[in-house]
Amino acid sequence: MKSIKIRILNALLIVDIGIILFCILAGHRDWFINSQIGFFSSLAVILASLYSYSKMVDQSVASGAVISSNDELLEKIEDPHGVYDENDTQEAIPEETAEDDKKITTLEALKKSKAFISFYRLGAYLMLAIGFLYLQSNHILHIPSYLFAIALPPAIIAVMFFWQSKHTKESL
Repeated sequence: MKSIKIRILNALLIVDIGIILFCILAGHRDWFINSQIGFFSSLAVILASLYSYSKMVDQSVASGAVISSNDELLEKIEDPHGVYDENDTQEAIPEETAEDDKKITTLEALKKSKAFISFYRLGAYLMLAIGFLYLQSNHILHIPSYLFAIALPPAIIAVMFFWQSKHTKESL
């Protein structure tokens, strides 16, 4: 059984070949250029976003910020404040310290928002903007083909994830 990543890449490749064939057969050079720039810039944004979010989730699981097992989740739901914990001795809650009032520095804010401010995503959005500006400045921007090509990669990836989740539920 193939990995979902391989299936998504195959589906994207097949759709892009279909777009290329359509543009060649229709004889519209502008449609071809618009669709390829839109398709690959949109694909870059989606892949960069998926990569940065997966890295963020992996780091959260590794640091213990995210609960990774069902037992831990049930324990947290049943006793969210650790009242019935036998190993811990109850201590008085310390008064607020100066550390609690400390402001977050810019570096700490950047570390906490890695998924939002990743160089991969910034580069992909820059590629999207440069592609649009290139088409506009050369007066070959064809909005319908460009928007269609931008919408294809997210739609294909969403359908593939939906299809994968449906098949995993059926196999259980």
